[in-house]
Amino acid sequence: MKRLFRKINAFVKGIVLWLRPGLFLGFLGSPFQFLSNLISLSKWISKHKKETQFSDFLSFKRDYNKRYSLYEHVIASQKMQNEAVDYLEFGVSGGFSFRWWLGTNKHPDSRFYGFDTFEGLPEDWGTYNKGDMSARVPEINDSRAKFLKGLFQDSLYPFVDSKPFKGNRKIIHLDADLYTSTLFVLTTLAKDLKKGDILLFDEFNVPNHEWAAFQAFSKSFYIKTELLGSVNNYFQVALKIV
Repeated sequence: MKRLFRKINAFVKGIVLWLRPGLFLGFLGSPFQFLSNLISLSKWISKHKKETQFSDFLSFKRDYNKRYSLYEHVIASQKMQNEAVDYLEFGVSGGFSFRWWLGTNKHPDSRFYGFDTFEGLPEDWGTYNKGDMSARVPEINDSRAKFLKGLFQDSLYPFVDSKPFKGNRKIIHLDADLYTSTLFVLTTLAKDLKKGDILLFDEFNVPNHEWAAFQAFSKSFYIKTELLGSVNNYFQVALKIV
């Protein structure tokens, strides 16, 4: 029976490919992908919403300042007040989150790395065009901080090869918006992630981008995470590697 099913499946697939429906139905690919990812995101939220009491779901107004409350919750719940960390931020832009973490964590052995092209998005993202959200490299007078300018695909490999991690807990702040950028960062850092490391997403509930990248990464590397908190209806979330 299974063999018959496989033969029927292969035959139907061959017919569909021969008909080339992509030529006249290709416009449906993106909305169907969005719907599929939205459904999987909704399922994930339903599964995890009881894990944490730190959530504003469902709220009707987005307030970006809530993310600082999320950061404070992460520090308090994980008892990181006096802990040395390696903080990596991907998508620095104006540097607001970067400055917050740098100013909050005073440990002399902490290191802070900011990755960004500083020339705007490398590709279109939703209503934003390639080149939008450009910014100057922040001027920060702290020897613990360093910025790496350029595409992640150019800057992250040499950084990882330099073996910068010395055993500190890692905080990976993912604010690159794009599926491609987010997935590249996660897969490149996968071998260096350990239990207790923190993943912060800044646009987690965008179905075809950060959410889709997180899903692909988690499934490909068998990564398990614990939800620590969320704000702005899961727009910003904090996850811990377990």
